[in-house]
Amino acid sequence: MADDQTVTLVAVEVSAEFQKILADYPLPATVQDADMNQEELASALNQSVNTIAKWIRQEGMPVAQAGGNGKSYVLRLGHVLRLSHCWAWLKARDADRDLRSQHNKQQAAALQAEMLGLDVSDPNAHMTPKARREMAEADLVWNKAQRERRTLVQLDEVHDLLESVLTMVRDGIEAMPDLLERELNLKPDQVAAAVAVGHDILTSLTEKIEAAELQERTVADLPDRQLWMN
Repeated sequence: MADDQTVTLVAVEVSAEFQKILADYPLPATVQDADMNQEELASALNQSVNTIAKWIRQEGMPVAQAGGNGKSYVLRLGHVLRLSHCWAWLKARDADRDLRSQHNKQQAAALQAEMLGLDVSDPNAHMTPKARREMAEADLVWNKAQRERRTLVQLDEVHDLLESVLTMVRDGIEAMPDLLERELNLKPDQVAAAVAVGHDILTSLTEKIEAAELQERTVADLPDRQLWMN
């Protein structure tokens, strides 16, 4: 059968560098090596003859020259194209281009992160401008939906409500000693005791608010200790 026939290939010498490329990118196990002309190689690689010719002339696709009389493997125009060599060259070229492209994208994203003042160790800092824009748009849509469902409330609304309620609490506690004095005929020392209790309550509330990390807030007009205690 034809598959059992042994085909003699052109004797060529290969550099150590290219031997590594051949080892890294061998032909598929089901494919036997062959020496081809440009038309045959174009068909094997699903390319046009013009593309194969351009790869040979401009990009250095290897072309085999018969050995003997001091001749060795050379890169030049010719008619003998070793399938395994051209396959390995093409795969190595594509891998190198992919590596360069990935490196360039990473460096471009890192530079954009630096210009935006982002931490380059943050995974989001290496997002492309398109991905960053899409994420921001999605976040806006999500926030709008949450507000309409009343599961997301504006910070200034919470601030206004909190300030109003806590102001009422503060005013009530501060007015309580005088009210108790009138209603219960408290003695001066009893009024002083009521004042001290109210002060302790306000102090505890203030410390509780600060313990909830409000001391790190970025909203400047949230109530602070001075507002509570004065």
